[in-house]
Amino acid sequence: MRILSYEGEPEISMDPETRRSLVRQLLGPDAPPAWCELVEALAILAPAHDNDISPLHCTPGELIVCAQPAGVPITEIEWLEKIGFHVAHDEEDFRSTRFGSA
Repeated sequence: MRILSYEGEPEISMDPETRRSLVRQLLGPDAPPAWCELVEALAILAPAHDNDISPLHCTPGELIVCAQPAGVPITEIEWLEKIGFHVAHDEEDFRSTRFGSA
């Protein structure tokens, strides 16, 4: 299932190029691309969090981020899908087998 539209869709909180530049600056020029993409994904999902105590869950082969898809702009969801985070079938969180592989 894929979320296609929202009522009152949230706006992108930061220009994606600026965000990528800040992540690269934070992690350093030699940081592996996967690390940069993971940190960027978490930065995108943080405003849509729904669990302040345990924002991440790991199961064998899957990383789950407790963030409401309805709180993430469609363009950001498209980027998240490209780097390996997908909206869960129940549309309650985001999941990645790329970053949670066993």
